Order: sequence, then C-alpha cells, then structure tokens
Amino acid sequence: MNQLVAFNFESHNVRMVMDAHLEPWFVAADVCAALDLPETHKAIARLDDDEKGRNSIPTPGGNQDMSVVNESGLFNLVLGSRKPEAKRFKRWVTHEVLPSIRKTGSYASAGAVAALPAPTQDRVNAILSIGEAIAKVPGVKPGIAMAATLTVIHENTGLVVESLRKVLPAANEPICSLNPTQIGERIGLSARAVNARLQSQGLQFKNDRDEWELTESGKAWAEALPFSRNGHSGYQILWNPGVTDLMREVA
Repeated sequence: MNQLVAFNFESHNVRMVMDAHLEPWFVAADVCAALDLPETHKAIARLDDDEKGRNSIPTPGGNQDMSVVNESGLFNLVLGSRKPEAKRFKRWVTHEVLPSIRKTGSYASAGAVAALPAPTQDRVNAILSIGEAIAKVPGVKPGIAMAATLTVIHENTGLVVESLRKVLPAANEPICSLNPTQIGERIGLSARAVNARLQSQGLQFKNDRDEWELTESGKAWAEALPFSRNGHSGYQILWNPGVTDLMREVA
C-alpha cells in the first residue's frame, strides 16, 4: 500500500490507501463511523472476500492492523445503511473523493490523452465529446453514458480502459432496475405487498394523483424514470437490487 491519505466528510476523517494496482482502499471503521454504523465487524461481515481486506494503518499510537474496503465494498456499506448520512456520504464520495483521486493521477493523469499519438488523441477527444454531450441528455445516467463511451474508445483505438471504468458510479453500484413485481419474485411477495412494505418503511407514498412517489429516504434506494406508454406519460419507480435485503429484514 502507498501513503495514507485522509479525506474529511462532515466531522469524520476517512482514511484511504492505494494498493500496487492503484486501487483505493478505505479504512472500514472510518466509513462505518461516517455512515453511523456502530458495529464495524458486523457491517463488513456481509461483504464479499474481494471487497475487504486488512492493512497496517499509521495511528498516533503506532501502526495498527485494520480492516479496509475497496470501492465496491464501500458502496455496499452505503447501500446497507438507511441513515440520512448514507446519501450524503455517497454523494461526497462520487463528487469529491473519486474526482480528487483521478485529478492526482491515481487512476489517470491529466496528461494521459495528450501523451497519445496525434491520430489516436483526436479520435479519443472526439468520442469523449460525444459521450459528455449524451450524458447531459435528460433521463440518461451519466455513469452509463461514460461507461459506453469507454467501450467505444476501446473498440476504436484498442486502448485498455478498465482502470478508468472502475471509477464510474455505474460500475461500482448496482443500477436501479427492479420494479415491485420483480422485487416480489425475489422474496416471494406480490407487487402490491412489496409496495405496501416500501411505504411502511417510509421509502414511498401515494401522491394526489394516486401514484407512487419517492420520499427523500426512498431516493437513496430508487429512481423515478419518465416513461410514455399508450398515450400516457408519467414516472416509473425502479429500485436498487439492494432493497430486496431491506424487504427481507422487515418481513
């Protein structure tokens, strides 16, 4: 692991180290403190083996062997927290921490494109411009747009882009893709029962048009996507697959 770096989230310091493959590993205790998860060992016990590890972390009392989690593990911890801190922490990581890592060259230096041969550089810049424009289209997820852009870059230039792909939100967390019927199929409930359970957990409510609408807490678990069908336009709520675990817990 490389030099320890500390980021500040609200009143919490979140320490991070980079491994030999330039992958960031976050101190699990710091992440759990930021998410108000009091029992770190229980929180990380449900993570996959490739999402967690151990590392020697410098402390005022000397080096200590501490649990660390990679980006995938970090986002799974976020999904496992229903605290309001979780949504703020997720936004902080994706809007401040990861961009800061990229800016310092941990994943890709600012001069990486400029160092390419001129024809390849022009081709990459052109594809990036198209990807940035698509990402701004209403209803298009920026992470998905840029993941597709990286695929096109690879197909057109042969450049290896996997290290860049790993920092995209779409690659680090499951995409909101399940409707209540699909959630019900996973946990043995009807769509109506799933909707009622989501409502009882404070994740959605019926609005004045008798349509389901996300609460502020629900927005951390789902997205309301516009649709048009048979002349009717509205919003369809699609849920993160992680919500199925929450539904099982309250069964």
